[in-house]
Amino acid sequence: MVTTEASPDNAIRVQNPEALRGGHAETRLKRHLGRGVYVHDVHKLPNGNLEVSLGNAFPRDLSDCRDHDNVLKFITLRDVYTIEAEDTGQGVYLIDVPDRSEVIDGIDQREEEIREKLDFSMAQAIYKHVYDLPAVRTQLNPILQILRAARNRRGLTVSRTDDNQRSKNTREYVELLKNFGYIKVEDDEILPGERLQSADLNEYSWDEFGRKFLGDVVQRGYVTIRDKLNLSMLGHYQKYSGAYYFDAVQRGKQDLWLDIDTIADNFEELHGERKDRFYLQDKLGELASVDVIQKDGDFVRSEKHIYEQVARGTPTA
Repeated sequence: MVTTEASPDNAIRVQNPEALRGGHAETRLKRHLGRGVYVHDVHKLPNGNLEVSLGNAFPRDLSDCRDHDNVLKFITLRDVYTIEAEDTGQGVYLIDVPDRSEVIDGIDQREEEIREKLDFSMAQAIYKHVYDLPAVRTQLNPILQILRAARNRRGLTVSRTDDNQRSKNTREYVELLKNFGYIKVEDDEILPGERLQSADLNEYSWDEFGRKFLGDVVQRGYVTIRDKLNLSMLGHYQKYSGAYYFDAVQRGKQDLWLDIDTIADNFEELHGERKDRFYLQDKLGELASVDVIQKDGDFVRSEKHIYEQVARGTPTA
């Protein structure tokens, strides 16, 4: 959130804080900064000045592509820019009009924060589903091997694991699992850490163990795994599912149907890349096969439990 202070040479004058919302001052701010800009919040600072928080609202078509219900909703981004209005001591506050590019930067920053929260919420909601997709299991298998070595207490060492895994990140995986308490290393031997020791491992089958504990690792270390360890598959499927769920959450409609073209538009908006319709159909088909979405021909809708989890972690208007 960016802040600017008032300059008397280029200032809007108001006589009381209440006049900032819906009045002449807000109209002038819209004229200079864009029609979507509005005054979100005003409060007095200890020095007598006013802190004026600006938001931005923009229309978004959130129509159901199957029902054609023609819904246009204004999406609001709060706290995109903050102005400090100077108290002149004469019953007048001076509000400097900021440069429009600075406000746009604030809007871009808030949009990026929403994208990141959507991405993280999607990853947590769908991981235990996409775990069943071969590409994901293959890429996460080196981490699972280390967890199973610790569970089985077979004297496997870090050096031996590093020599036998095809991954170049073995030691980074070991460090990650140590930091989160899943394993410990003594004299190079991989042993169970507190999180494995405190669990009743007998209640998990071979496959259930992988799903449970890899899921926990992903939830705790998603950003590190995605960005620093470059496990691209982990950041792959939530982009495609997020291109659907973004609209469903903003609309607040769990059973919203979107078509492939709308999802393609959303994907481009969220990630700056246009995906071919055939490729998108294929990815959405994979997600439907593991119950992340429901798919009916060219139409897609949410799975209720995925929608509820994503909605809890993603900001809306």
